[in-house]
Amino acid sequence: MNKLEALKAKCKALKLDGFLAVLERDDYANQSHNEFLSDLLSSQLTVNCQRKIKRLTTQAHLKYSNSFLSDIDYTLYPSLKVNQVNQLAECHWVSSARNIIIIGATGTGKTSLACRLAQEVIAKQKSVMFYRLSHLLLELVAADKEGELMKMLKKLSRIDVLIIDDWGNALMDKNERHLLFELIEFREQKGSLMITSQYPISAWHETFGNETIADSVLDRIVHNSHEIRLNGESIRKVLAERGDRA
Repeated sequence: MNKLEALKAKCKALKLDGFLAVLERDDYANQSHNEFLSDLLSSQLTVNCQRKIKRLTTQAHLKYSNSFLSDIDYTLYPSLKVNQVNQLAECHWVSSARNIIIIGATGTGKTSLACRLAQEVIAKQKSVMFYRLSHLLLELVAADKEGELMKMLKKLSRIDVLIIDDWGNALMDKNERHLLFELIEFREQKGSLMITSQYPISAWHETFGNETIADSVLDRIVHNSHEIRLNGESIRKVLAERGDRA
């Protein structure tokens, strides 16, 4: 084994794939030491970034993990404002722990849009986790019964953007209301929420069945949020009429 092959073997053992990419080139021998070192580090930083994005994408459990803003068809979202989407794609709302609320009827693309925006967050190496509200409540109840609630709250508080899909689709019992309040309060100012719902914000109180808790939860969410309203026909219906696949 020559010196170059031995060096490559060491890079592989250390998982320095970025270094390997540079060493595979033919022109690196003509570089100065500083240029060579800069290329090695830049290449490794790129690899590390790609690895982190892949890990964050897997961790997010997005419903539509292959949907991106870059391939969005705005003709399917007639009420969606391009300027607003582009602004939100910069993710300043995440840095300032603000929220996004996406309201629209069934089939108008709420969840798909949420996943597309989530991909922009992940691309900036921020963490995301996707839940349907019903599944989130089940996990909170289970954690509470097992004495693991605080552990789960701390875990979720470390997530930069928590997506709660299908908000308001079912009435909550007393324990579920309390646990959701605990989660929202625990995460306040620690991270952002992205919420999708078929129902206007004015109707959200009904799903809580308790006006006091509803006020406490919604006060922490609504007044610190960007709101997106999706109008128009069901995207599945439009795609079917076009002869495209949903």
